[in-house]
Amino acid sequence: MTQKLVIAVCTAQRPNMLKTCLASLDRLIRPNGTNLTVVVVENDPEPFFTGEEAGKVKAALSLPVFFYHEQRKGIPFARNRALEAALEHAPDWVAMIDDDERAEPDWIEKLLAACGQFNAEVANGPVRRIYEKPAPHWWKSQLLKPRPTGTEITEAPTNNVLISARIIHKDGAGLRFDERLTFGSEDIDFFRRTHAAGAKMIWVDDAFVEEDIPASRVTTKRLLSRMHMAATSGAFNIVLREGRGKAALHFIPKSARRMTFGGLATVIGFCLKPFARERGEKLYYYGLIRLMKGSGNLRGLLGQAHNYYDVIDGN
Repeated sequence: MTQKLVIAVCTAQRPNMLKTCLASLDRLIRPNGTNLTVVVVENDPEPFFTGEEAGKVKAALSLPVFFYHEQRKGIPFARNRALEAALEHAPDWVAMIDDDERAEPDWIEKLLAACGQFNAEVANGPVRRIYEKPAPHWWKSQLLKPRPTGTEITEAPTNNVLISARIIHKDGAGLRFDERLTFGSEDIDFFRRTHAAGAKMIWVDDAFVEEDIPASRVTTKRLLSRMHMAATSGAFNIVLREGRGKAALHFIPKSARRMTFGGLATVIGFCLKPFARERGEKLYYYGLIRLMKGSGNLRGLLGQAHNYYDVIDGN
């Protein structure tokens, strides 16, 4: 029996990265009995891939590719448009990958096989990050520890994931991304709700994609902004799910601790830098990160949006 699998890609103002991503998808090993289709959603007021530009991309690929447009600016709007676009092609499975990533040839094969082996409805795999410029020495990369394939998980990002169409179909769970989460954590929230709805979710340790990290994303300003954004969106997520009162009881003390110890670490690190530069810088930026997280938690409690994703890294 033939099954249909749709790969969804959201993109905004990064045509070259998108073309590289699509080229990698065209090199995928196509599992026996599986038809692959790609849907692309441009999240921009004026789409780039229309008419001749879209035709050039389609002509260069053997996989069928369909372009869609989401004018409302914001990641959850684009992701929901991608889910609706995927459903137009009557899929059994929907995969999601970012426009700045490249899939390994066996990516889909590994995810699909693992779902069959472990009777799972969601499979999430690892991302290899390829840095254009090394991150600062004080930055601790957020690397996932290897886990055996089949390990059950309770949340996932959308940068390397396969989901059963039942989860998004109106006759199934009918889940969508929360469109209030326009500044981050919309994917974590989606898959937490997916798990709460009873879907089995697993890790697939050898289903790799590679992500290109432009130099602009590892500047001090962008790294600190990312920490602030993550803390803001994390707190706002709890406000939406559990109410502002309960969220405040958790995050106000946590924020106070982060900002107190962050402030102390920043001052001590600054004073230490002239005598032990590397050690002082590590302590100094550790403190700044704590301050960003603490202030971000407070910002999220107040429901204030963050503009991290307004800046486009790459092209």
